[in-house]
Amino acid sequence: MNLTDTLVLSLAFAAVAAPAEHALVRWLRTKTKNGNVQLLLTWADQAVALLEKSDLAGTQKKQEAIDFVSQRLVANKLAGKFSQEQLSAVIEQAVAQLNATNK
Repeated sequence: MNLTDTLVLSLAFAAVAAPAEHALVRWLRTKTKNGNVQLLLTWADQAVALLEKSDLAGTQKKQEAIDFVSQRLVANKLAGKFSQEQLSAVIEQAVAQLNATNK
């Protein structure tokens, strides 16, 4: 096999493999994003559970929970991946879930 044959074979392989590589990259991105969201939800649940019996007022508890989750995001190099609105929403969801469980 000469150099030309090797180059042609390499280009043909790259053309055939490109769609599979693209699909793999998309799957990995989705898996990573889903993992990050799952971590966020877990940390929100932990924050709400920790602050459930504190003497803080409702808005102070919520801010403390948001701060807790924000610290976890920074510690895991995920800062900036979620907005303040998203953090607030997951805390509200965790509170609602805790209240539904305690009924």
